Parts: sequence; C-alpha cells; structure tokens
Amino acid sequence: MQTFNIIKLKNIFLALFFFLLLNASLSSNQAVVNNIYIELDLKENTDHRANAVELSYKIALSRYLKWITLQDSYEISNLVNSLEVKDYISGYSIENEKYKKEVYSALITVNFEKKKLEQLLKNESIEFFSKKGPKTLIIPVINFQERLVLWDDPNPWFDIWLRRPLDSNLNLFTLPTGEADDLITLSAEDAIGLKYFKIKKLARKYEATQAYILLVDVENINKEFYFKLIAYDGFTQEIIFSTEKETTDMQELNNNLSKLANNFADFFDNLWVKDNLDIINKETTMIAEVSFSRYQEWIKIKNFLLNNEKIIKFNTLKMTNKRALIKLNILSMENLIEDLINNNFKVEKNNNRFLINKDERT
Repeated sequence: MQTFNIIKLKNIFLALFFFLLLNASLSSNQAVVNNIYIELDLKENTDHRANAVELSYKIALSRYLKWITLQDSYEISNLVNSLEVKDYISGYSIENEKYKKEVYSALITVNFEKKKLEQLLKNESIEFFSKKGPKTLIIPVINFQERLVLWDDPNPWFDIWLRRPLDSNLNLFTLPTGEADDLITLSAEDAIGLKYFKIKKLARKYEATQAYILLVDVENINKEFYFKLIAYDGFTQEIIFSTEKETTDMQELNNNLSKLANNFADFFDNLWVKDNLDIINKETTMIAEVSFSRYQEWIKIKNFLLNNEKIIKFNTLKMTNKRALIKLNILSMENLIEDLINNNFKVEKNNNRFLINKDERT
C-alpha cells in the first residue's frame, strides 16, 4: 500500500510538472494589450459586446505593433486593415462592462499568438523587437506659472501618469508613490536640478535601472496658456526628448497632457526598439571549437565567454570530455579575438571555424 501511494504521489508531481511546463510555454507565446477602453452608442438589435470585442482586436493589434516596430501609424493601419485580425487572437477578457443611458462601455484585454504575429512581420520584412524594456522610473514635474510642483497637489501632470496604465507600453514604467521618505529623498527643485545621488536613491527604492525627469512648463502669456515638455535622463543629465511650445486652454490642458504622455511613451518605445535592432543588425555569427584538458578549464573558458560584453548569445552545439563546439552571436569579431588573446587564450582560424584553447606559454 505504501509503495502504491508513493507511485501515486510521483505521478501527481509529474503531472503537475508537465502542467506548469505547458503553462510556461503557452505564456511565453502570449502578447498582451491591457485595458482597451471601448465606448459605443446603444442601438436596437445590436450585439454591442461582439462589436466592442471586434473593435478592441484592431486597436490592440495596432497598439502592439506600434510598440514593437518602427512603422508609423499610417503603415500600421494599412497592415492591420489588410489582415483577418481574429486569426492572431488567442483570447480576451472584459472588465467594467456597463450599459448606461445610451452608452455601452467596457475595458477589454486582448491576447495575441506572439509567434504567429512575429512570423507575419518576418514575412512582411518588418523589423521588430518585442522584449520588454528595463524598469524605468518616471518623475513628472510641472512648472505651473513659475511654481514647481512634484508631490504637492495639484500636479495634473503626475495625475496623468498615475491614471495611465503603466503596462501600456513595451517599456516598464513605474511611478514613485509619494510616501514620506520619497518627499525627503527628492524635492521638485532636486529633480529639475538633476541631483544624481538623490535621483539614484529614489530609483533604487523602486528597483528601477533608469530614471527620467519629465518637466512640463505651463505659462500664461497675454491670457493664453502655453505648454512644453523637456525630458531629462536623471543619471546622465542629458535631454532625451523635448517638444515645441503649444497653446492650450485650461479646459483642454488635461487632454493635451495625456497626449504628451503618450507621445513620450511612444518615443521611448521606439528608442528601445531602435537601439536593440541596431545591436542585432551588427551581430556576427562565429562557430568555434574549444579545446581543454580538464573540465574546470572548460568552465573558466565558458564563463569568460558568457561574461564578455561583446557576446550577445552563447550556444553549446556539441561536447566531449576534451572539446566543445560552440556558436556565438557577437558584436565584433576583431574585438572578441583581441579580448581572448589578451586573456591568455590562443585563437586560430581553420576554414570557417575558430579554434580556441588556453595558451600553454602563459
């Protein structure tokens, strides 16, 4: 009986393991666009939910393609309109569905089949990069008629970012919560003064690897309001984004600030995608045979290659107790060979394959 129970328990754990493995695999093939707000006029004999879901599919796909590619809105619109969008959808969920007076509204989250979508982009020869960016701290400061505001009310610029879904872009934006220690760490004056150590301390608290000061300047000139945005890298102190001065009235200020936030987020996504595409386009593939006399020697060589900043990807293709065949995706062949030689490795080229081993003379 005890043996039977042990076997039964093992089978349960095995089933659970494969279930988790399947879930992980499915999850890695999902692209998600959250909280698409749909509002429709109520009409008789109309399936408002079905119409809302169909509309959300196109909006979600357009939004996701805007994140991961460098295509402009016109090009994305043409591509989406040429597709049977539902063929790329793996599911959706609806929240806050309301039938109110003459209006139907809902928040819809849409899931895509990521691999199928990426294959489409490859077929269309559209470059893309879909990996999420690093956690980025956004610090929204407003200079309202020569009064700097960060934590104090009202800060409509901070409120815009607070209401904006923080996962609505490829980059992982986060906001400070404005707790007492935040106020002590960084003032509005510190932020626009780009006080490195204070900004770094706040970023560390929120586990962000980047921090950006987004300064909106609003001024009243002859009874007309003007606004503009300057975005600073909180670590390097460089201006990375700015807008020309535009006019607004107070009733439209929030709408204009919302557009400003979206424009910056789109710019930042494009920057992330472009930088990574530039890296990918510079890649060179290198096949190498590594010789070693002891396993520990292989580990040292492997660790050196894994930690080398010029190597983007490392794969072991084949291995014996004395040799390993590896494939490397690298940024610069010349620089990598120089690094290897400087670190006491011997490098030779035989046809299209490189031979790497420890230099016995050292």
